[in-house]
Amino acid sequence: MITQTDKGKSLVIIYKQDYHNKVHTFPTNNNFQAIPKNPTNKYQKQITQTIKQCNLIFNKEQNKYLTVRNPKPPTLKAQIKLHKYGNPIRPVINNIHALSYKIAKRRDKILQHLNLDNHYTRVNSSTLAQDLTRLNINNKHRLITLDIKDLYINIPIAETIDITTIQLLKHNDPETTTQICTLLGVILQQNYFIFQEQIYQPNKGIAMGSPISGTIAEIFLQHLEHIYIRPLIETKRILFYIRYIDDILIIYDTETTNHNYLTQYTNTMHTNLQFNPTLKSNGYINFLDLTIIRRSTHIEIDIYQKPTTTDTTIHFTSIHPKEHKLAAYRYHIKRMLYHSKWYNKKENGQQSFTSPNKTVSHPQ
Repeated sequence: MITQTDKGKSLVIIYKQDYHNKVHTFPTNNNFQAIPKNPTNKYQKQITQTIKQCNLIFNKEQNKYLTVRNPKPPTLKAQIKLHKYGNPIRPVINNIHALSYKIAKRRDKILQHLNLDNHYTRVNSSTLAQDLTRLNINNKHRLITLDIKDLYINIPIAETIDITTIQLLKHNDPETTTQICTLLGVILQQNYFIFQEQIYQPNKGIAMGSPISGTIAEIFLQHLEHIYIRPLIETKRILFYIRYIDDILIIYDTETTNHNYLTQYTNTMHTNLQFNPTLKSNGYINFLDLTIIRRSTHIEIDIYQKPTTTDTTIHFTSIHPKEHKLAAYRYHIKRMLYHSKWYNKKENGQQSFTSPNKTVSHPQ
């Protein structure tokens, strides 16, 4: 069979049995339960009754637009991670036809306005590059990245709803908050998927592929960062901390801490979460689409692409609109020009940057 890779827009030819074995390994390793009966009808009645009870959130005219006609169990497919050892899968779950899809999408718009009092996330690599090049560092500073293993399936639902309730009460009355969180609990509990006519249901975590899952995970992680990461920054053990979804970059001071302590410390933040570290190699570390190089007094930035990247774009003879075909080129050119602002300027009128593989000079 032919299937997609996780990143790089390339394709993989794989034996069907090998593909199925990889997919079945995912629910087995994460203690998903195989359930004999399709719970869709039961969940449909549950969510319909809950919507009717939420009279402060929805009016009767809206109710008919919040349910999915002829709902189906979310389906699971897998993308192969060629860039990781053993080529594991990234599970991709299609929730478009799931019965909670529309209501989850509507609730997500409300929850996106809830922000905790921290500044530890960035929306893209451009703002990150700007922040990094403004840092004052020295030879005692080191870089480390952390990756959260299987984030969505390890988010505790009850604990996250409690956190959300506290945040909602800052902007809503108690009765409205209760209705929002009741509906939220019903949506998050409807976490199941089907693969090869077998239905699986996790015993914890939030639904992968649901419109609301990203916001729920963000609320929970920001809460942990406010409790555990903020003290490290205030005590100067960490100079810089940033997170993009489940990827974390830390710049720390070797006089006050080390990478072993940071790894152990983050892994005690919550019993559900596991943080896997990657240390700086040969003076640089890769994060998002950036190569971050630590010099003696400053940070330098280069563009990073995974070895599996193909740079495939829409073919010119395709019937796609012209704007779609040019979008990729506009993105790459804009990124190149933007990151060039953060190259180290030399006195001879040249901009010189030493990447891990080459040195390139650019005329002013």
